[in-house]
Amino acid sequence: MPEVFIESLAVENFGPFYGEHFFDFRPADGRRATLIGGKNGAGKTHLLRALYLAAVGSSGAIDLKKLESSSDTTRFLLEESLNRKARLKGTDTSTLTIVLTQRDTTGTTSRSITVDRKIKYRPNSPPAFISRAKLSGESNWTEDDERVQRLRDAFLPRHLARFFFFDAERGQSIQLGEREITEGISRVLGLFSYSELEDDLRYLTTNRIPRMFGTGTEAERKLNEIQIEIIRCQKALEVSVSEQDDLRRDLRDTESALAAVEDELKSIGAIDPAEVERAQARREAVAQARAKLQSVLEGAWDISLPLALLGSCRNELFDYLLREERRRDWESKRSSVEPRIPQVTRDVFEGVNEEHRLQDSQRTYYENRLVSALKSLFHPPPAGMSDRLFVVERNEVSAQVRLRLQTSTVGIADLSNASNELEKKTSELRELDQRLKQLQQNVFALQRGNELRDKRDLLLQTKEKIERRLEGITAERTSLEAKLHELKREEANQNEVVQRIKKGKDLHSLAQAYREAVADIKQKAAVQLRDQVSQIVSGLWLDITERGDEFLGMEFDQLWSCYLLRRDGTKQLWEEANTSAGQRQVRILAFTEALRGLARTTPPLVIDAPLGRLDKEVKENVLDKLYLSGHQSIILSTNSEIEPNSTLFERIAPKLSRVYTLNAIGDPHSNSYEVRVSADFFKRVL
Repeated sequence: MPEVFIESLAVENFGPFYGEHFFDFRPADGRRATLIGGKNGAGKTHLLRALYLAAVGSSGAIDLKKLESSSDTTRFLLEESLNRKARLKGTDTSTLTIVLTQRDTTGTTSRSITVDRKIKYRPNSPPAFISRAKLSGESNWTEDDERVQRLRDAFLPRHLARFFFFDAERGQSIQLGEREITEGISRVLGLFSYSELEDDLRYLTTNRIPRMFGTGTEAERKLNEIQIEIIRCQKALEVSVSEQDDLRRDLRDTESALAAVEDELKSIGAIDPAEVERAQARREAVAQARAKLQSVLEGAWDISLPLALLGSCRNELFDYLLREERRRDWESKRSSVEPRIPQVTRDVFEGVNEEHRLQDSQRTYYENRLVSALKSLFHPPPAGMSDRLFVVERNEVSAQVRLRLQTSTVGIADLSNASNELEKKTSELRELDQRLKQLQQNVFALQRGNELRDKRDLLLQTKEKIERRLEGITAERTSLEAKLHELKREEANQNEVVQRIKKGKDLHSLAQAYREAVADIKQKAAVQLRDQVSQIVSGLWLDITERGDEFLGMEFDQLWSCYLLRRDGTKQLWEEANTSAGQRQVRILAFTEALRGLARTTPPLVIDAPLGRLDKEVKENVLDKLYLSGHQSIILSTNSEIEPNSTLFERIAPKLSRVYTLNAIGDPHSNSYEVRVSADFFKRVL
């Protein structure tokens, strides 16, 4: 069977590859493997994507999106694949050029093709592929998309590329029973052509022959009606399956778009109106608390703190004010009485009746006594008075001061705590004012945030609608499959009637016989190929994982469900066995190796993260018996999977034609980030 080689790949401005990078994969001196190293994030996955997109074209972007849609960190977005540095410099195109060679079993080159893909990135539309191809020996390029695809399919059909270009670590979770994988396996093994022939023969017996030769007997007419109904039912089922696949793809795209909206909301800091309201409410609460603290502190500064600072002098001041008040009262009394003593004396001793008039000596005596008596009201001054006035001018003011002196005071520690709290509230209020100003001034973020939230609501509605439709289609498929099963049973019964009537007499029965023969051949071929796949996978899996003491092997049913055959004679479904991630990875790799060995055209193997989940012994077995057993392997590995100075590298070095290392330069999140390629494996040369 012919073997397909990848001769070379040129990558320009794709992912982290800024400018043009060239990779030579040609065998050299019988060595057919290429080892490409790179640390995590250095661009290995982008190189795998570049190889796949170069080989497959625009439909490859759909495949990659399906394969990588479950991971947020490695989700493939073709529109984001233009190198950031190139975009910054005004470039809007990535270029991928691959050379494929097909050789016959003798190993001589029979023909080759160069496929050139330009991916043009547009601002408001998905990226566009511009493809062209040129066969060896021809000077002109072919730019017609359909012809480019036909030429590519002659070398490396898409169903082959999908199986032999893969991430080993992600591949261990592949479910072989999925419809697209089952169809791909059928194409790789050549079984799909039998199905196409069977459908062509059914079309011949239900349409072409009746139109050319008539409907025949009533039994033939009834059989024809059943077969027409089968075709209708199959078409309806195909439409349902196709719609289901499209809806699932739309659901993944919608979920991806939802994730992108959420990411953009986070990245631009889009403003939520509720956040503005919360900030305003918080500011009002903080402002009220601050005002209350200010009031407390103002009172403390006016009263509490001065009083607290007086200490023991506070009581002395209080007592002195009392003495001062008594002094002022005494002065007031004296000033009101003493000037009036002469008048009182005159009022007492003058103007009296003659009979009561005193002699001069007597009058003098009593006048002196009266004056002394009146002056005794304020002479001598009462004890406990101040000697002089100097603090306040009036007793009302003195009473107010004494009232303040009797007021309870706040402790200095409490004032300190209140001051600290006031400072915190003032700082928080300032930050809230600044935040509100930013929120209110950032009109673009507010508008964009509203747009994104509206978009998110629409996407959620779309997602809900798709999920409801998917539920409806699942019910429709179940009904159609049951109806199709019943129609095929009726077809078989009616066909027996027709065959008894016109067996071997007309073209209809002959075509029907061919169809049955094709169906029988397909069934036998499918069984035979499944047995061969089971034997190859069993042998490789048992040999590599060293579980032969527990299992005899494995087998696959017609839906490619896997069963493990235990040594005690029991059979266990693969999903029910407690297998490790590494053993699951080995199984899918062994399955891929079986497909490669049985495929009508032997493809190269391109593998990323080849040994991530494998232990030391399994690594060596996988390299020897899987990755390096075919005609060409391109292995993308970290230095933790294959160490450059290890015995493992020494062991595989004789099978390597070339080695490369992807060296990351700069910050992966910056516009200057790029990858430089060196012709070594982490500084180790062949």
